[in-house]
Amino acid sequence: MKRPSLLERIGWAPRRKGRSVIVWVRSGEDLHDVSGLIAELVQQHPRVNFLLVGEADRVRCPPEFDDVLCAPFAFRATFALFFTRTRPQAILLVGTSGSPVLWQSARRHNIHMHVMPRQVKPLKAALNAAILDTTRKYTGVSGRLLRLPGVTRLSRRSLAPIRDLATLAKALGHPRRILCLGNGPSSEADEVRALATSDFDAVFRVNHRWVDRGLFTRPDMVFAAGSKPVRRVAEPCIFCVQDEKRAGKVRLACLHLGRGKSLAVAEDLSVLGDWQRLEGEGFGGFAPTNGAVMLSVARALRPRHITVAGVDLFSDPHGAYPGDASTANAYGVFHNREKEREFTLRWIEASRADNIDVRLIGAALGCAWRDYSSA
Repeated sequence: MKRPSLLERIGWAPRRKGRSVIVWVRSGEDLHDVSGLIAELVQQHPRVNFLLVGEADRVRCPPEFDDVLCAPFAFRATFALFFTRTRPQAILLVGTSGSPVLWQSARRHNIHMHVMPRQVKPLKAALNAAILDTTRKYTGVSGRLLRLPGVTRLSRRSLAPIRDLATLAKALGHPRRILCLGNGPSSEADEVRALATSDFDAVFRVNHRWVDRGLFTRPDMVFAAGSKPVRRVAEPCIFCVQDEKRAGKVRLACLHLGRGKSLAVAEDLSVLGDWQRLEGEGFGGFAPTNGAVMLSVARALRPRHITVAGVDLFSDPHGAYPGDASTANAYGVFHNREKEREFTLRWIEASRADNIDVRLIGAALGCAWRDYSSA
């Protein structure tokens, strides 16, 4: 194992998107007891990061783990930085009991701690529960700051609030032709590139991974889960998050922005009922993706035409995203493939029943629709 750098020793782990499970081991030999369990969890949750932290130089990084991190960290502050960077849902201690500072820091951040040896079946259930835990961590400070009157006023100046669907429709110029682009491979298909000169009234996109890829990089509206798209996407632009909790975090992170960007909350746009009606039983314990929110808002605006591309349901054989060979071609832990598929197909059906002309680009969604409509 490589020697730990100074940054690693103070807790500055590489930033990895998504949830993490930390496997904290004394030495490489201790991994033998949990290798099968971790392999099962990796298969079950391909978008979760399983990070290996070793206390000794003898630890080698198996294929199912991300690169090994170096420990021990000595101070409470280093653990705070480490948790903020890696955002773990659980820590599994193997062959070691950890340090008192680690336990104290984990309790402070509400991070689940598990110690081996333990029977594998109960341990797997406990780690699954931790991975799927919906408790939001690391948000206490931001919530208190946003309750300060001065901060609230600043947030409204940096991101002008859009409070209802009528205001959104007016801000977009009551669009009649909308292009909805997800992030799947078909978002950069030849058919989509041919639309670059088309006269769409509004272009909707999801998140920001497309910013540097040179195609439809000046959208009218972006559907996001956090603040990074708001900072990366050029103005003028309207952003939309799903709920007020996310909106608060975005406003706090974007206090420094000037005018030219607006923020809408899906809860305020009267589209949440769409998810219940179109998907039957709703999303249950799962959350709709930002792509589902995008489609709901587009339909709620009642345009004449909607073109949909890049909504590939993580079923395209070319992978999850264009130009990305490393990301698992699967949904995150809070989303469900069958729920998303059912919602999207019912959305197409309902939109066409509303006399909206819907054009689908992408083999995955097109095949799913043909199977659904012919059943």
